[in-house]
Amino acid sequence: VAASLAGPRELQGFGAPAAAAMAALLHCLGATLAMLVLPPAGAQSQSAPTPIPPHIAQMVLSTPKPVSEGQMTEFKQDFVDVDFNYDNVMDAQEVRAHFTGKGGISNLELYQFFLDSDKDMSGTISLQEYVDYAAMLN
Repeated sequence: VAASLAGPRELQGFGAPAAAAMAALLHCLGATLAMLVLPPAGAQSQSAPTPIPPHIAQMVLSTPKPVSEGQMTEFKQDFVDVDFNYDNVMDAQEVRAHFTGKGGISNLELYQFFLDSDKDMSGTISLQEYVDYAAMLN
């Protein structure tokens, strides 16, 4: 998000150190803005589950071991409930916010969850990655 606010052309003339500092500042600003977009702590637990969008409901996903249709629907619902910004991936901020008011999640638990589920090491968890992870827990 923040990277799109200022591209290389906007940073020309500042020199490499200043441009790097500006890029870092914009990155932090983007993270701060993203935090403001998330619902307040506990908001998710007080409301009804988010309906599963049609594009997710209709997705055919593979699993490392067999799961029932009901389990697959539950996995998709869990994913949608955590994906607060509807970008079709879970990030650490969304996972942490989801557990706020529900006993929380420790830094170690969050780190371990991403180690176990983020197989492409993108820093986000796709629906397929989450389904693979959830299927192995059952």
